Amino acid sequence: MDRETRRQIEEYRREQAGPLENNLIDELVGGDLDRQEFLRRAAMFGVGAGTIGALLRFVGEADLALGAPAEVAQRGGTLRVGMLGFGGSAEPYKLAEGGSLGLVGIPGEYLTFSDPNLRIRPWLARSWRPNRDATVWTFQLRRGVRFHNGQLMTADDVVASFRQYVGNRQSQALSVFEGVLGPEGVIKRGPYTVEFRLKAPTGVFPYLVSQTSYQTIIQPRAIARRPDTWVRSGMIGTGPFRLTRYVDKQRAEFVRFPRYWGGPAPLDGVRLTFYQGSAPAVLALRAGQIDLAQQLSPQEAQPFRNNPRFRHFISATSAHREFCLRVDREPFRDPRVRRAIALTMGRPELIRRILLGTGTLGNDSPFWSKFPSTDPSIQQRRQNVALARRLLEAAGVRNVDFTLSTHDYLDHPAHAASMQAFARQAGIDISLEVMSTTEYYAGGADYYATTPWINRPSTLTEWGARGVPNQFIVAAFMSDGIWNAAHYRNAQFDSAARTYLAASDIRSQRAATKRMAGLLLRDTPVIINYFISYVTASSARVRNYVPEGISHVRLGRTSLA
Repeated sequence: MDRETRRQIEEYRREQAGPLENNLIDELVGGDLDRQEFLRRAAMFGVGAGTIGALLRFVGEADLALGAPAEVAQRGGTLRVGMLGFGGSAEPYKLAEGGSLGLVGIPGEYLTFSDPNLRIRPWLARSWRPNRDATVWTFQLRRGVRFHNGQLMTADDVVASFRQYVGNRQSQALSVFEGVLGPEGVIKRGPYTVEFRLKAPTGVFPYLVSQTSYQTIIQPRAIARRPDTWVRSGMIGTGPFRLTRYVDKQRAEFVRFPRYWGGPAPLDGVRLTFYQGSAPAVLALRAGQIDLAQQLSPQEAQPFRNNPRFRHFISATSAHREFCLRVDREPFRDPRVRRAIALTMGRPELIRRILLGTGTLGNDSPFWSKFPSTDPSIQQRRQNVALARRLLEAAGVRNVDFTLSTHDYLDHPAHAASMQAFARQAGIDISLEVMSTTEYYAGGADYYATTPWINRPSTLTEWGARGVPNQFIVAAFMSDGIWNAAHYRNAQFDSAARTYLAASDIRSQRAATKRMAGLLLRDTPVIINYFISYVTASSARVRNYVPEGISHVRLGRTSLA
């Protein structure tokens, strides 16, 4: 290491770095972080590229290198996309389904971007910095960004958007920000500076304002201040395409936005068609009626694999399926019954049969093995039908029968039927209720008290990929989680979760995930058999398309050959 690099690092630690950045450097020097995890965390804390390169040289690693150039894009053409149908609203604060968030993610954009390698990148925000204890995060916005109506984006738009998302009790964004951020904590500090003052330390906050928190689209302030007007105002966002026509839940048309801050998109336009289920999209793709399917099951995508007329996409993700058992209702009040059900599951066989080997094992917690914060020593639960029978006997239960509710979406019907067969080995009788997506996510005036997916005794629901497990923990497992379909309440879990959420270092995060995983294995409010790989297919004409585990369809660099 040269003398100039050492001087640069010492000066940075002394004059610029706070406790979080200095702890990051200590973890790197001490060998607690590998290169990829260091890059992820340095980006999260807003460390500049020059400093990152110097730190890598400081520990004897290769400096940052430029990636390979993207394929040269041919300009022109309209891309036809088959989207999953949805039953709810396309207003950002109400988003809860793959089809609707895929739609709005075309015109709408976010402050940051969580990439497939779990690294956080600048998007509408160009940089950010935390205070000493990660309770205040200050974001500098990108200048020159225009909305589709020609208005320049400023701090006023960001503040108005977030105050809608965190200040409305019906907002689905509370699944991310409940207990973390309130409307009074979103503050304008300058024309292009926004400060987020958090209710509790949050070491990974930049991930929470990325596209994986899909409700947090930045709207023009005049629209954001009037909830439920974004769709009828034309879905005005900052994305590479602007909406020209929308027939509710049937089709949508977009054209290139020539003043896009990232440069004009290669495509002239995008045309979306919504299908009830993914099977019709398969037929449309094979017939040449669409160019790209939003998402397919592994079985549906299999015919497109190794076929020169098509392109097959697969990406490992933290997306998963939650089989929720309401702990406040029979027959699930006794944790021994819930553990017995989980012990009947043949998880490797489910992955082979349903995912064609493309997923990763689940362990009845949201801690994906590829999350850096997941403690690798957590013991994997394995199938044990004999133990399941003994647990039922100890619980004094002879006949366990219940209905599992889900909807006709990708792998859900096959997954539910397979679990039904596995449970039968221990004398557990599961009836299946497979609803339409519209029915499953429908709800009354008090959505959370009426929608089937949160209120049925037993449900199977998809959860999209995130770069960190925070939203999984907060929304689905903490006592006050708004998407807690198991109605699980455990003060010990809540305490460990708060420790995890406040932690900024890997050691503390892993200690907390190990504690939480142990409690969930004991209590088993939710069964998670596997984490899925995101799978889809397109025509061979489609170029420069990268699928996202959160079901967005990002097309700013996509072209047609």
